Amino acid sequence: MFRCGPATRCSCLEAMNLAGALGALALLLPAVAQADRFEHGLTAAIASEYDSNPALSATTSTGVWRYSLLPGYSLSSVAGADAWNARLGLRLERSSDADLSIGREDPNLSLAWTRQTPTGSFGVSAGYEETSTRVAELQDSGLVAADGSKIGKNFSATWSQALDERGTLSLNLGRAGVGYRGGSLTDYATLSAGATLSRARDERTSHYLRFSAARYTPDSGGADSDSFEFLAGLRLSRSERLNLDLAAGINRTVAQTAKNGWQGSVKLNYALDERSAFSFDLGRSVASSGVGGFVEADVLNAGWHRALSDKQSIGASLFKRRSQAVATGDTTQLNLFANRALGDAWSLRASYLYKQAQGGGVAAASGHVLSLTLSYANPDFLDF
Repeated sequence: MFRCGPATRCSCLEAMNLAGALGALALLLPAVAQADRFEHGLTAAIASEYDSNPALSATTSTGVWRYSLLPGYSLSSVAGADAWNARLGLRLERSSDADLSIGREDPNLSLAWTRQTPTGSFGVSAGYEETSTRVAELQDSGLVAADGSKIGKNFSATWSQALDERGTLSLNLGRAGVGYRGGSLTDYATLSAGATLSRARDERTSHYLRFSAARYTPDSGGADSDSFEFLAGLRLSRSERLNLDLAAGINRTVAQTAKNGWQGSVKLNYALDERSAFSFDLGRSVASSGVGGFVEADVLNAGWHRALSDKQSIGASLFKRRSQAVATGDTTQLNLFANRALGDAWSLRASYLYKQAQGGGVAAASGHVLSLTLSYANPDFLDF
């Protein structure tokens, strides 16, 4: 049922990237041979969903059924001050109409190492992931992209150091490469670096300053773009139930011309009671995009969750994106879900998703997705 066809087969270059990442994992394993304990996690999910309008067409809508199998394996260990984590996963997907929703064999792999020091930490991580552009670009750029693949490869390093009892300096450096298979989006790479200086005022209040810079380089030979951002922020923990993060600053992007704008965010996490929680995140940010260069957007993320019992829970989430660029679109996604634990490792999830997109002078289009997922998760299925 899940044989790989020509339309979905990985290219030689992508296969080499995946093989290289697996080789890196093999090189890491001898270094953790002295670990106190290995934890082997196993996950698996079987999902069925009905999408009423996969192409998000404003004129005609044809529904499609999708069937997915998602196996995953994780390995983690701790050896003194060092912590290692690796994860390998795969998404196998077929549909009732391959012209509307192509079959998929999407691998993902992540590797991470962290070392704790008496006054800070240092870590590196790398990842490889293939996803559907139908899903990824609707979320990232507001575009209803052709049903192809988005291939992401990334590497990052982080370092943090306590300056005194209240102050901390953190540095980060990263490189990401994004490629597309199918459609007309632009392959690109970004190199980014940032620094954050934070200081605790007391146990419940801290403030921070953050500076970051990024360079966008398209693979097609177009013009490079640069982005510079400066933010000042305040974190408040008013109680064990309420946390608030406020940030505001400026951004400057430089391509053929320079553009200045403001950045900011309001983030809130609130526990309504012992069984319910609410989260809210509203902000304006600039991010790299397959449409070319850096794209500015206003994004709202809100979520609510309530445990009805030890085995049952319900929740809702809202995602809304308003683009500030002509080449991208505006999207809304509303999700309602219910979970039921079937034992220590098994669970069942039913969900409903409403999605809407509009942009480029095209009329708004909407669709509905109903899904049912049976999941298995064992965080240490090999106990030795």
